[in-house]
Amino acid sequence: MIIFGKKIYGGLGSYPVHPVLLTVAMLSASWPSRFDYTLSVIGKDWGIKMIEPLRLIKTLGNSAEQVFSPGDLILGNQVAGLGNAMVIWLLIGGIFLLLMKEITWHIPLSFLSGVFIMAIILCLVDSEKFTSAHFHLLSGSTVFAAFFLATEHTTSPVNNIPMLLYGLLGGCLLVIIRSFSVYYDGIAYTILLINLCNPLLDAITPKIQGVEVRQNA
Repeated sequence: MIIFGKKIYGGLGSYPVHPVLLTVAMLSASWPSRFDYTLSVIGKDWGIKMIEPLRLIKTLGNSAEQVFSPGDLILGNQVAGLGNAMVIWLLIGGIFLLLMKEITWHIPLSFLSGVFIMAIILCLVDSEKFTSAHFHLLSGSTVFAAFFLATEHTTSPVNNIPMLLYGLLGGCLLVIIRSFSVYYDGIAYTILLINLCNPLLDAITPKIQGVEVRQNA
C-alpha cells in the first residue's frame, strides 16, 4: 500500500486514488477466495444465516430481506468484514468525525442519498430481482464508505457542489456494481472510480462575487 498506493505518486497528498482501497482491489482481484467472508465462516454458527446479506441478493433478489431483519443489520448481526457492517457503531463514529469537523456532511449525505435513489429506481424497474434501499444502506460497507472511505481528504473534492456530486455518483455506482457485477459489495472499485472523477469535479469552483475580470486591459 505504501509503495504502490502512495510513494510512486509522491507521497501523502499526491496520490490520485485511495491507497488502501487500491491495495484491497489488487489483492481481491488476485486472491478472491481470501476475501470471501462467507467462505471464511463455513462450519460456524452464530445464530444467524451464515452468508453475506449482499450475496443473497444474487440468488434470492428481493426475498433476501426476509432473511435479515433491519434490526439485525443495524446491530451488525450479519456476515461481513471486521467493522464493515457494524452500522450503529459506524454511524456513531461518523457523527463524531462530523462534530470534530474532520469531515463535512456533504459527501456522507450525498453518498447515502445516491444509494437510496439508485436502489429505489432499480426496485421500480424490477421489484423481484432488486432489493430495497434500506437493505443496501444497512448491508456491507455502505456506511463505512460514506463516512470513512469516500471522505479521504487527498482523493475527494474540497468544494461543496463537487462534494455533493462526488458522493451522489459514488452511491449510485455502488448499487449498480452490486446489482450487475460479480462483486457482492464492490466498495473498493466504487471509491476508486469516483476518485478518478475527483479532478474533473473539483474543477467546478464557486464564482467569486464582487470581482470584475477586465479583458484587454
